[in-house]
Amino acid sequence: MRKTLFCLILVSIFTFSGAFAAFAADSKIPTSMVTIGEGDELLEPEVELKIGDKAPEFSLPNLSTDKMEHLKDYLGKPTILFFIQSACYSCLQEAKALQELKTSYGDKINIVAVGVDLLGKPMLVSWAAHNNINYPVLLDPIFSVPEKYGFSFTPSSVIIDKDGLISFIHAGFRPADIKIIEDKVKELLGS
Repeated sequence: MRKTLFCLILVSIFTFSGAFAAFAADSKIPTSMVTIGEGDELLEPEVELKIGDKAPEFSLPNLSTDKMEHLKDYLGKPTILFFIQSACYSCLQEAKALQELKTSYGDKINIVAVGVDLLGKPMLVSWAAHNNINYPVLLDPIFSVPEKYGFSFTPSSVIIDKDGLISFIHAGFRPADIKIIEDKVKELLGS
């Protein structure tokens, strides 16, 4: 009886893990990313920006000052615009890596985070303070900007050149990605 029960448990485990692996392989959600939205409100943008396209203009409140900021406020130098959620570990990795990049390049570049956190402003304020974020974090609770940029997952990022054109598009984040981002920044700075 025990042997039969043990065999049934093993068969169940293998069946479940095989089904889970098949589901994970077929899933459209990369494991390092988090979807924007929840339930029936998942973001499904119809835009597909390409390198060389004009970056869509936007207006969002700054998390720390509540002042409305616009993309045009950042033109004139390379700008890294990236989308985050406080519950996204890869977002935190990218935020910290970009913070180091900002420290290295200072005023030569702009880094702007767009928080699309479902938990709202209090969670993002806490997240930014806890992680000592040293660049603007803008609040977008209705997901208007990632929709304009064609992103439905976080982290996602674009690099916009000094003239407001998309020069780099990236979804997800792994620690080695910061080298790719920095190489693009160097290219745009002419160094």
